[in-house]
Amino acid sequence: MNKLFKNILLLSAAALLFTACDDFVFGNVHVDYNENPLGAKGVARSGADRYVDSLSKVKVSGDMANPDPDGAFNGWATCLAMFKEGHSHGDALMHGNFVYQNAPWKQEEFVIVHNNTGKWPTVDVQRQSTVTYLEQADGKTGPDYIRIIGGKLKRWGLCLYFFNKEGRLMNDDILNRSDEYQIFFTVSEVDDKGNPYEVMDCRGTWKPNRDKFGDWKKGGTVDTTPVPSPYFANSKTWKERAGLTPKIFEYTYRDTWIQDAMADGARELFNQRLLPPLTREDADWAVAPYDQDRVGLKGHFNFDIEADENDALHQEWPLEITRRTDPATGEAGRYTRPSYLLPKFYLSVRVMKCPKGKKALIPKEEYLNRHSTYVFRSPFICSEFYNPDEPKEYGADSEWKELFRFNIPIKVFCSSFDTDPTTIDPNDPLYFYLGHEIGLSPLDALEAAQNVQTHGIGGGSGFGNWFL
Repeated sequence: MNKLFKNILLLSAAALLFTACDDFVFGNVHVDYNENPLGAKGVARSGADRYVDSLSKVKVSGDMANPDPDGAFNGWATCLAMFKEGHSHGDALMHGNFVYQNAPWKQEEFVIVHNNTGKWPTVDVQRQSTVTYLEQADGKTGPDYIRIIGGKLKRWGLCLYFFNKEGRLMNDDILNRSDEYQIFFTVSEVDDKGNPYEVMDCRGTWKPNRDKFGDWKKGGTVDTTPVPSPYFANSKTWKERAGLTPKIFEYTYRDTWIQDAMADGARELFNQRLLPPLTREDADWAVAPYDQDRVGLKGHFNFDIEADENDALHQEWPLEITRRTDPATGEAGRYTRPSYLLPKFYLSVRVMKCPKGKKALIPKEEYLNRHSTYVFRSPFICSEFYNPDEPKEYGADSEWKELFRFNIPIKVFCSSFDTDPTTIDPNDPLYFYLGHEIGLSPLDALEAAQNVQTHGIGGGSGFGNWFL
């Protein structure tokens, strides 16, 4: 009896096997594309994982402001902000750089923002995330601001994680009601406590040396004491500084359909949240960035700052480029590229809400007439990252209301543009200011920068990991 039962089981299994093979060969296979692993990419691991895990276990007690009691931000208590270094992958794409522990700058930096009963949330820069390993070896602590390297090809991702009092991550709640919310990013007019401040230029003051005929020669000096930026001298209000913001940085919205999704590094709209009536299936036909739903939980900055030709303090780089000294005459080589502002400022992160149906208000026809020849799939376009009032310029009626905002201290301490690609020299402004920030000589800063790895090898940290 047992033998007969075994034979029946074997015959049944064989029949199922051949039926399954037959279905596969002849195409009788039904795939649930909602669960297709090729149609989604999870968020790669980053230093934010540990913070998110810790904050999800914290229950916050006590009174605090609740500006959105009926909305997606109801009861928000804490926000984690991660700044992650990366590079351009073309168009709006960013690839996060491999986190190299021995780099002379930090590639992931964190801020924790705490809600309270006052107007201004408490901004706590995680100084253990801003200190380099070289500084730690010297017993130093990290600065109380986020360190940024500027330059055209640099990207700095910003991911915001909002938690409620119970430690629950609220990002998917916000995304599910994204038609009511957008976060705007500008140079702030006040600091993290609401006090007015000056935007500073961290290049300091330059003094070229000249001979009796007025010709440039060796011996110029750089005083690195920051000076107020003339570019922002006459801007005091949020609106005025918001108008100047695109000269300092650009922000690209890269919000996904769900919190745990990520881009794939090749397709511009892969996993990107689109405006109604568009859905995930419309990604191949939509046009970025005009058809994207701009929220602000994920995105990246490009601090590609324009040179100011009227900047009298920084017309000529005063230090000689030693590796370009003319062997025939002994004359020092000169650095002649334009200099870029290195600003220290507060980044305004402004969470705003509008009534349903009032978010994307720029009519595509008006935008097309002024800006491009694209044919959009979505009937309206969201406001730009620095201007919630932009729809008024196109005849629409903006109804944005600020829920809350916080201001994060930022220092662009050097720029990858400030070097001569034909002759790498320690006296280039890039290595001079890089070394000054972390306490190295320009030569040591140059040598330390040469060892940085952009892409990791092995251990799951290779090329295709973290994308926005």
